[in-house]
Amino acid sequence: MELEFDESDDLLIDFLGEEHLVTPGESLTFGRRGDLVVDDNPFMHRVVGRFVHRQGVWWLQNHGTSIRVELRETATLVVHPVLPGQQVAVTPASFVIRFTAGPTDYEFEGELRRGPLGVDDRSSVFGTATVDFGSVPLSPEQHLLLVALYESSLRTGGEIEASAVLSRRLGWTAKKFHRKLDMVCDKLARAGVRGLKGSYATAADNRRTVLLNHALTSGLVSDGDLGLMRTLDHTA
Repeated sequence: MELEFDESDDLLIDFLGEEHLVTPGESLTFGRRGDLVVDDNPFMHRVVGRFVHRQGVWWLQNHGTSIRVELRETATLVVHPVLPGQQVAVTPASFVIRFTAGPTDYEFEGELRRGPLGVDDRSSVFGTATVDFGSVPLSPEQHLLLVALYESSLRTGGEIEASAVLSRRLGWTAKKFHRKLDMVCDKLARAGVRGLKGSYATAADNRRTVLLNHALTSGLVSDGDLGLMRTLDHTA
């Protein structure tokens, strides 16, 4: 017999003995007014960062405008810097988060916890795993592109602005924007999402709307991600 484990890890955050257990589908913000209140330091952002689970991976997002966040792997001491507006995948089983606000340094610990589901034996019946349709792993910049599409639709009341406007909002060249858009559409098209690879101009123009609708319904982007665009406003 073997003990089977869930592939989706819970996230445990420990700040000075105050523990927060976050499960996939939830998120956790931290800062002066976050879910985890770190301090009332006036030099600290209301929300410095956010942990969010997406495509089977936990991500650390920096929602600040001037504070650099670091994720340090406990086992290897490797440090992953997360600049304002960026995010990094949380892959080590144990880690430390560090940042500085004004004259004060802060840190808290975290770990990924994989809980047992039960006991399996050879008489069990195995089948194919259930997968989310059109849910694919995205790089931080590919995810940021989806956030930009969503933020644009909210700002205009439902319409997505021109690619030139979006590329300026992101601080990208037009060539980079279209390359990232093509890559995301290619990934999702290979995963079975239709309407992203049209050969006619009308289909090409409509693909951003199709892409955004799928991103929202599949959870690739959500309201909690909009802080990444607000960070760009302050750093532009």
